[in-house]
Amino acid sequence: MVSEFKVLSLASAAVLAFCSLTSVPLSAQGSEYRPADVQTAVQNLYSQDAEERKTAVNAISDMGPDAKAAVPKLTEILQSDPSMSTRGNAAQALGKIGLAAGSAVPALIEFLLGQEGGIERAYAATALGSIKQSPDTVVPALAKALSTSDNQVVRQLAARALGDFGADARPAGPELIDAIKSGDKELRDAASDAITTIPPTIKDLPLSLPLLNDQVDSVRLAACASIGRAGPDGLAAVPALVKLLTESNINVRAAAAKALGAIGPGAKSALPVLKKAQKDSQIAAVVSQAIKDIKHSQH
Repeated sequence: MVSEFKVLSLASAAVLAFCSLTSVPLSAQGSEYRPADVQTAVQNLYSQDAEERKTAVNAISDMGPDAKAAVPKLTEILQSDPSMSTRGNAAQALGKIGLAAGSAVPALIEFLLGQEGGIERAYAATALGSIKQSPDTVVPALAKALSTSDNQVVRQLAARALGDFGADARPAGPELIDAIKSGDKELRDAASDAITTIPPTIKDLPLSLPLLNDQVDSVRLAACASIGRAGPDGLAAVPALVKLLTESNINVRAAAAKALGAIGPGAKSALPVLKKAQKDSQIAAVVSQAIKDIKHSQH
């Protein structure tokens, strides 16, 4: 089936990703909908009129978790609606419902990895990150979409969705690092943002170390954050992090100091350079905390 969405600029995709990541769940704001509103919207999902059905899907998307009763029908629409754009909107609505849409995860994976549609599949990636269930099956699916999808926006949002899973997305580390090394800036940014939430294992650390020497500041910052989350398991990164303490970019210097502090006593070889860096008033507070963390951990 040919996608109804013909063109979507990368700028628009960035806005889509940003909005999906920064919006506050309606459940945290208090409900703006009565049960009757939800019932009406759910009933309209069964309409034979394509536009009325699409309008109902969009209304349910706005309702978020309040519309959990719509999950079974939204899943059916995702799988078989004649309109590809309505199917994409159904994926988006399931993501807005969140945790209560867990039963739709298999259908979302199938849609994400399927051959139908284009940008519509990006909504499935974002939804899987929002629902954040079944990482054993979802993370490999997102990693596959990241590495094999023929749609760049799908790849970008698959990367961001992996970031939503945090440490559970560790198995996708190689795919994310490959994406960071790609020549696509939007994809690199999405993958870099994702790894900041994903601590590497000792086994995977060698894949992350080259990122500390990347030419792009945002990549080095992301690598510092990721390795810092690994704590003592980031020991092998100490020499490279020490080198970053003399970087020209203040943010990189601060991120390296923070990561060394998170590694703890294993980073004691960095203390002499950290003490020199402590004289830099711009990062003195971060460096002092790193020194404290390393020394405190030794006692």
